[in-house]
Amino acid sequence: MDDDLQTDSDEDLFRNPVYYEPAGRNLDLDRPDLGVPQGQDLLNVLLRMRGRVPVEKRGLICPDCRDLRGRRVPMYIVQRDGVLLASHYRKPGEKPVSHESDEHLARKERVAKDSEDHGFQADIESPAADGHARLDVRINGADGIVLGYEPQLSPARGIRAREGFRRRGGIRSVWDFADPDHAGIGTVPYVRTPNLPASVIRVQRNPIAVQDGNFVLEEGKCSPSGALTRCPERPYDPENPIHNGYCGGWHRVLVPAHQSSTATGEGSLTLTRFIVEAAAGERIPFQRGGHHGWLLAQQWQQYLEANGPALDDKGRQPSVRQGDRRDRCTEDRPASEVRAVPKQRCGSRAMVLESRPKETEAAKVPVDASGQAIPLCRFGCGQPASLPGPEGLPEHFSCRRKNEA
Repeated sequence: MDDDLQTDSDEDLFRNPVYYEPAGRNLDLDRPDLGVPQGQDLLNVLLRMRGRVPVEKRGLICPDCRDLRGRRVPMYIVQRDGVLLASHYRKPGEKPVSHESDEHLARKERVAKDSEDHGFQADIESPAADGHARLDVRINGADGIVLGYEPQLSPARGIRAREGFRRRGGIRSVWDFADPDHAGIGTVPYVRTPNLPASVIRVQRNPIAVQDGNFVLEEGKCSPSGALTRCPERPYDPENPIHNGYCGGWHRVLVPAHQSSTATGEGSLTLTRFIVEAAAGERIPFQRGGHHGWLLAQQWQQYLEANGPALDDKGRQPSVRQGDRRDRCTEDRPASEVRAVPKQRCGSRAMVLESRPKETEAAKVPVDASGQAIPLCRFGCGQPASLPGPEGLPEHFSCRRKNEA
């Protein structure tokens, strides 16, 4: 009876919100009783419907498809590794259900067209070679580079796991966030761009500025006259931005380009230029202390020379997929009442690679005309005294008078 059912891949299968029509409410798949009276019995019934009752008649539908598109899309429940998952019903050959916003689609179309115009083949909604990931835009770059462009315009969890699938498949991902407080910033190789309407994005002559994710390597003395804008190891005080802003030492840091000493605000990096240079191998993704970003190839080489080779992907812990099936029906839709809001995180920050403390200068010992050291006053004033007193010890006449008084 379910022979015409197109099952979802691991990349598409998430714990989607699911609405049970007879009860008139969403089911909570995190609870054994599904959040409804006699829920345990209902769960057993729903699981036994497999192969017996047509999916359209089981009473399970997608609440987001209903609310956002006005469509009744049947769903069914499966168990994977002891986890309950709700999946959309679709026939073989049909694409997964998508509620991508017009802005999301516009970004994919813009990047694909810009890449093609610069000589790099680009495909929208392209599966990865291993079948574990579906790329929003796949760009075939130079020297075998495969670039995956992934715009993220709404809160979404599971990004690290999805990035893990892409990385292990040899794909360099560019995650594009519009929200400066998006939880994914810094957890994956990313850029941040303005939140623009689709009508503006689709006009190719309109530049889309890269506001974050692009880093530069800087080093120098930590002083007002040095190469660094401020000390990377001291907290920034917005009430007094220049107070105690330097330590006098020396640092080598990775710093967001817009916060660097060379930032001018003119001729800013655009998304088109960034994508083209990344596809050409002129920009390299890096990871430092769990924080991700991008470096120009020349600065990447300087980074490797100063800090050694990057961590081999084989040495990383594999992602636990079971813990990430939580968050979405699709990537661009309102938060469901069944899911918790992810914790926000801000990613623009400098990363210290090496620091040296301020070098203390050796105290200069005063000498006389013959080059001999001048001893200090016997009365403890701390100053050199070149003339001896009656006892033959170095002293100042004023210090003797004070002592005798």
